[in-house]
Amino acid sequence: MAAMKTIILTRHAKSDWSNLYVKDFDRELNHRGLHDAPMMGRRLSSRHILPDLIIASTAKRAAQTAELIAENCGFNKNSIQWDINLYHAPPHRIEEVLYATPDNIQTLMIVCHNPGITEFVNSIAGSLCDNLPTCGMAAFSFEATSWNEFKLAKPSLLFYDTPKMG
Repeated sequence: MAAMKTIILTRHAKSDWSNLYVKDFDRELNHRGLHDAPMMGRRLSSRHILPDLIIASTAKRAAQTAELIAENCGFNKNSIQWDINLYHAPPHRIEEVLYATPDNIQTLMIVCHNPGITEFVNSIAGSLCDNLPTCGMAAFSFEATSWNEFKLAKPSLLFYDTPKMG
């Protein structure tokens, strides 16, 4: 029997738009984002789903989101892998990151941005959502021994959660 792989696709939490002079890449989380990311990490922990690896965009808001989720679900934030190619990544770039994941990793979390993350989620689940909300998560599991089997494996929805659903 093949092993189960789990992918948790996460959009960064709410960012701060109060200073319009801050470059998009450098925008930090706002008050709501700083509240939602730890909460979603705790919810992930309560599901008893711990990522073996978190790969996140290097943009400030995505990095903060990944670190806050990690701290609250029991993942060592110093083990997060950073990938600048996830900054405003289209779906095929997210898929490339997934395919490059070592096969010993069973549960992978990717933290990045819209519109790519919503498009990628919907490419897997049909039209799960019009827009994956900030700090929203969509998790899928599939039978496979390798991440390269993702497209052929027919992933099934494990859970869909957003900060407002709690």
